[in-house]
Amino acid sequence: MKKTYKILHIIGGGEVGGAEQHVLSLIKGVDRTRFDLYLVCLAQGPFSDLAIKNNIPTQTFPMRFPLDLSPLPALVRWVKHQGIHLVHTHGSRANLLGRLGAKWLGIPTLTTVHSSLAHDYLSPWSARIALGLDRLTLPLTSGIITVSEYLAKEVALRGGRNLETIYNGQAAISFADPSSSREQFRKEWGIPTDALVIGTIGRLHPTKGQIYLIKTATELRLKFPKLHLLFIGDGPLRANLESELKRNAIPYTMTGYLPLAHQVLPAMDLFVLPSVSEGMGLVLLEAMQAGVPIVASTVGGIPEVIRAGQDGLLFPPGHVAKFTKACTSILENPTLAKSLAHSGQKRWPIFSINSMVRETEQVYTRLIE
Repeated sequence: MKKTYKILHIIGGGEVGGAEQHVLSLIKGVDRTRFDLYLVCLAQGPFSDLAIKNNIPTQTFPMRFPLDLSPLPALVRWVKHQGIHLVHTHGSRANLLGRLGAKWLGIPTLTTVHSSLAHDYLSPWSARIALGLDRLTLPLTSGIITVSEYLAKEVALRGGRNLETIYNGQAAISFADPSSSREQFRKEWGIPTDALVIGTIGRLHPTKGQIYLIKTATELRLKFPKLHLLFIGDGPLRANLESELKRNAIPYTMTGYLPLAHQVLPAMDLFVLPSVSEGMGLVLLEAMQAGVPIVASTVGGIPEVIRAGQDGLLFPPGHVAKFTKACTSILENPTLAKSLAHSGQKRWPIFSINSMVRETEQVYTRLIE
């Protein structure tokens, strides 16, 4: 009979983004006959609430600021009391406390790198501090998972070892009738039925490059006067982006954070992801399932998901002219749009949650045994 191992996931948890969805999928998908899963959040917020609703054993050890080590003694006592066999960390704060705590207790620690640290912060100083701390604590890590080969190379350059790439997995999504969903959401937000909707999903943050979508839209409106932008998500740039949209008189809708954002995808004629940095781009798998044609930037792991010219069109990050050209090509050519969408629907299943979970379980077993 196989022994049951106790795995602790640690994450900031102040928002519900790609990393949080990844953790939720892992915890819900692992083989419960072999692993018991626990979750620690370092902020009280929507993710800890969501985890509790999903009946996941969840504790919160709040960090007041990025270098706050005061929760560490209580965290270590809790981990020891639970008899945790391995600590799995996600994000800078989790890496700091999790790696130090695991070293203190003499148990292995695993880190999943979801994004590029250099682009995750609004302040350059914050990014430098995060990178510096990561370099200091990297030697304490027993193993590292990256969600793309691009990130694996980046982490290796700053001293990461025992690296393995495991792509984010996406579960199959059940969409309602696309035409009725399209009509429903457009009616709900006052979007004209004949509008040409370009949409994006993600944090309103510089790393997601939404400002380039606005610049591109100013060009596209010369040819497509019924253009309407749809932003799903929230973040620190919301006021700035709205100001820019109004200044350029671009029709738009900002929904804020939506727990089931993928349900809105059928309301779009084109999905775009103009990021300047992206670990993998999990949202692309949702757009592929929805059968919406895609335009995305050639950063991070995106080209590992989207084959250029086959599953979507790609452009250099921040290059408005090429972004505009890619969007125009799809909006003017229904045959191309249909071909890209069809190819995406056939490709997304290779990035399955089952593969992600089974490969991660193998890493757990190897590091513990």
